[in-house]
Amino acid sequence: MKKMKLFLATAVICILAGCSAEKIEPVNQEGTVRQAENVAETKADDVKENENMFTCLISEAPAGVPFTDLTWTGFEKIEKEYGAEIKLIEALDKAEYAEQIRAMAEMGANPIYTMFDTINEVAIELAPEYPDTKFCLIDSNLDTKHDNVANIYVDSLEPAFVSGFVAAKTTKVGTIGWIGSLDIPVINRFRDAYVAGAAYANPDVVVHTAYVGDDSDTVKAGEQAKIIVNQGADIIFQTANLAGLGVIQACGEAGIKCIGVDEWQGGIDDCVFWSSLTDINGAIFDSFTAYKNGEFVPGRTNYGIETQSAIFDNRDYEKLPANIKTDLDTMMNSVRDGSLVLEDFLK
Repeated sequence: MKKMKLFLATAVICILAGCSAEKIEPVNQEGTVRQAENVAETKADDVKENENMFTCLISEAPAGVPFTDLTWTGFEKIEKEYGAEIKLIEALDKAEYAEQIRAMAEMGANPIYTMFDTINEVAIELAPEYPDTKFCLIDSNLDTKHDNVANIYVDSLEPAFVSGFVAAKTTKVGTIGWIGSLDIPVINRFRDAYVAGAAYANPDVVVHTAYVGDDSDTVKAGEQAKIIVNQGADIIFQTANLAGLGVIQACGEAGIKCIGVDEWQGGIDDCVFWSSLTDINGAIFDSFTAYKNGEFVPGRTNYGIETQSAIFDNRDYEKLPANIKTDLDTMMNSVRDGSLVLEDFLK
């Protein structure tokens, strides 16, 4: 388990250090940018000359939070592929949301990406003030309302459903498990989709579920995993954020399989045979590419199977037995051609 201990240590260091994403200090109450970055003056003239090559992410979750870090890799790809200037703004105070958005719009950031609905709501309100600026809302179900606002949506339904399908096809004992961080809608959607996918693959499979009650407590997560192992499960799917590392560790120690979440976690421990990918980084890159090519689409775009977004990693797929690959391919093709509507299985 040396690999697990090293990963845990790295994760802690990453959070404390804020990882490597470039950050801007929040706007102060006078609406000016703090001296640390002096945002109002940073390359403002260059941005005006080529505004489509400057984009930003405004998030209430700082660097070091897994979903923020995963999202930011999409911006790093934009920087690498297109030479665009990118900035991550950690908006930690609700009173600053409007000021942060206005500061970026006036600098010429385009599109402006905002993440999570507390900030997304403000972006929608301000969008009419900046008709030439495109706003992209991340992880939102809000009504976009305006022609310059898009909803970049990566639903957990498809990857979690597929994970349940694969788990039900893989289990040797007919019992699998799921552990989530908190009993909240966004986490429960993972659970419901996983259970539905397992039932679609095999109605007789038993699924035990549990919550950690925290999104960073690896000890509690490990304890929940041990309970489900004692209930007979030989596969556990974790959707528990940082706490999920405790689930992975417990699965490795128990000698059972585990399913990772959001990004490929096969490198954490050999027990992770499958990962349920949230391709938000791919969605960010694709949406910026569309904007750059003059193909910005307002309203909601769901990035998933139909848009060829990654919902699992080919490294995991290639290791599946041939019969499971065939079954999975058939199911995926049915989703693509519209004959299988996964949402129907949640009703």
